[in-house]
Amino acid sequence: MKAHLVGSAAAALAGLVPSIAGAQSSETGERTYVQQGVPAPSQAFEATVGTGYTQGFGMFRSGVGMPQVAHEGIGVDASVGYRIDPNWALSLGGEYQELNAQSSSAARGGTATVAAQYHIAPTTRLDPWLELGSGYRALWLVPSTNVAPTSLTHGWQIARARVGFDLRVTPDIAIAPVIGADATVFLFQDAAGNNDAISRPAVSTFVFAGVQGRLDVGGNKVGTATVTSASPSGE
Repeated sequence: MKAHLVGSAAAALAGLVPSIAGAQSSETGERTYVQQGVPAPSQAFEATVGTGYTQGFGMFRSGVGMPQVAHEGIGVDASVGYRIDPNWALSLGGEYQELNAQSSSAARGGTATVAAQYHIAPTTRLDPWLELGSGYRALWLVPSTNVAPTSLTHGWQIARARVGFDLRVTPDIAIAPVIGADATVFLFQDAAGNNDAISRPAVSTFVFAGVQGRLDVGGNKVGTATVTSASPSGE
């Protein structure tokens, strides 16, 4: 199962490579696809949706490692946000994960995260960006038998960092491979209606690698930046 999930994520990321490579091949002296400037969104609403591989590491709580609770899985996330200017954006998003459980019949996760994103080259076809956020994470464990109740463990997602590389298909649409990780401390466990504080919380981390699509709506389009190519005659 793990090999299948890793392969699926890798295939999704690799699918973007032929498009980018093909765009870069052109006649000498002609402007390639990636050298074309694209107006950047500003004061626009943004919506994103993505999917990919996710897995938890570190400690679930003191004395219990994440591998003893859940392994790799698939995550699906979505967010809404506001593009303040060509470089900066703010977003509120959520992610749902289906994980391979270790000691229960099912493990499911969810996050809610507020993040700020910085676009390094917003008026180019290929726009790398950095994102930093914080939020809340929950993990549901479904027991193997009907005797024990489903438990909910939840706590502070201290920080989440992601990096991506937008391929801007149009001024309003971008597709990006994304990788990232967070640092989480589970603080409470709810079982059978009792929400108890975890006596010795510890730090865990969840990684993510996948593909994301972004749509900008409304606002303004600001500037372009092009990379000029030398003419064959050297002029």
